[in-house]
Amino acid sequence: MRGLAEYVMRGRREATLVVGVALAVPLMFWLGAAVMALVILRRGLNDALPVALWGGLPAVVWAVLGDSTPLLVLVSVIALSHLLRQRRSWALVLLVSVPLGLLMALLLMSLMHDVLQQVAVHFIEVWPKVLQDMGHQVDEQLTARIQPLVMPLMAGLLAATHVLFALGSLMLGRSMQARLYNPGGFREEFHALRLPPLAAFGLAALVLLSLQAADLAMLFPLAVLPLLLSGVALVHGLIGLKQLNTGWLIGFYLFALFMLQIAFVLIMLFACIDSLFDFRGRLRGNAGSGDDPDSQN
Repeated sequence: MRGLAEYVMRGRREATLVVGVALAVPLMFWLGAAVMALVILRRGLNDALPVALWGGLPAVVWAVLGDSTPLLVLVSVIALSHLLRQRRSWALVLLVSVPLGLLMALLLMSLMHDVLQQVAVHFIEVWPKVLQDMGHQVDEQLTARIQPLVMPLMAGLLAATHVLFALGSLMLGRSMQARLYNPGGFREEFHALRLPPLAAFGLAALVLLSLQAADLAMLFPLAVLPLLLSGVALVHGLIGLKQLNTGWLIGFYLFALFMLQIAFVLIMLFACIDSLFDFRGRLRGNAGSGDDPDSQN
């Protein structure tokens, strides 16, 4: 990626070429969005606008042909990259991604209403059979309660997937920038990512409330995403501070993969607790006091 970043930073023409080609190739839109993020983070939005306008044309073509994902991810990355450059806060970026995702969910609900409705109907039809195959008894009241939640949940999940691509592309762009101009900088930023207490517990409350009403259901996956990412950053930060080997990270991701439901809740729970107690800050403080010779007296 360093070689690609160096080529993009040569000038506007090179950046436009890479963004355009990546967006034109199926399933490579994330790379075009990451390069767009790199240009904005390094040169600012004004200098990056020509790159976005000309390089983004393939995304517009894809949208006309029926695939709006490249365009939605590109626009999201442009907005979030500008915000990160101006405010230098990953926590703020994660929080802004929630209303951004909500707008996206409403747009997708409008653009893909018939498709989402068909998926929702199919899900409701197979839901009892899935429960029976898993050895659970079919609860008619639960099924009736879930029915109105399915379609907005689908829209929210689809929007959250787009937001995750946008955040991933932004992180990749920031990582490329750090490789060129500030080695290790992105690692430090990600390891320090921590939500403010009010925001963390507000998101947790939104996660719980969103499944109680169909009008709020699409917010469920969007509110979950910042908590999960901040929880993952906590794990990376603690492992980095303790200077443990990569086996710990591999073990963490394997646990998350095979114990998905438990890991899902634990990661969000620890993200909320960390917002109050700042485990990484305490660990750094303890390490610092242990290294201070005066502390031994």
